Amino acid sequence: MEQLNIAVCEDVQADLRHLCGLITANGVSANVSLFENGEDFLAACQPDKFDLIFMDIYLDGLNGVEAVRRVRETDRSVPVAFTTTSEDFALDSYRLNAAKYIEKPASQGEVDEIIALALHKKAERDRGFIIWGRRDPIRFSPTRLRYVEQREHSLAFYLAGGGILRRKGKLNDLELLLAKYPFFRCHKSYLVNLDFVLDINREQMVFQMKEGGNAYIRRETFYRAKGAWENWLFTSAREKGGANE
Repeated sequence: MEQLNIAVCEDVQADLRHLCGLITANGVSANVSLFENGEDFLAACQPDKFDLIFMDIYLDGLNGVEAVRRVRETDRSVPVAFTTTSEDFALDSYRLNAAKYIEKPASQGEVDEIIALALHKKAERDRGFIIWGRRDPIRFSPTRLRYVEQREHSLAFYLAGGGILRRKGKLNDLELLLAKYPFFRCHKSYLVNLDFVLDINREQMVFQMKEGGNAYIRRETFYRAKGAWENWLFTSAREKGGANE
């Protein structure tokens, strides 16, 4: 059975024991990490580290809504289940694309449902991973890859969350592997994920990337690059609008 890495952030011991008991009763193979506050959780949380997050909203210090808002800056897909004693934050839950809003005490059915979703998402994500390199191969998700830079015979993979992987290879070959994802070849040495473009700078001829870094754009490619990004923004907004209807 697939193993899930689950984070549980809860500062009330009785609620923590109850929720962990429901996870155990589900029978899923799980590695459960426990946190009593949002600060400790964020210090441990990295993109793709957790397959499921149970987040209490009323925490001392950093509350659960703000903690998840920061998670969403680098990981927009990990399933999150808010746990709370109030309906006051239901709208925040919706805006942060939470998979479930659970009023305490959680029920076995609610926990079973979110675990089933997490297993499904993990299976989908694992199928989408790409393995690169013959010697010491790396494994990465294209949806977490911000951009790639080629320097001589090596590629630098800039990942969401700040990670950088370096391996031998040619950008031409990688571009073919990523053809079905929203990547754009803006320069002979740069391949960018349009989903991570923050802005485009005409004077400097670069894509400014979310989480930092610039990807250079060939002068003769500028308007095509600008059009590709704008089309992607329009497509993304339309898809999000359709999902919210």
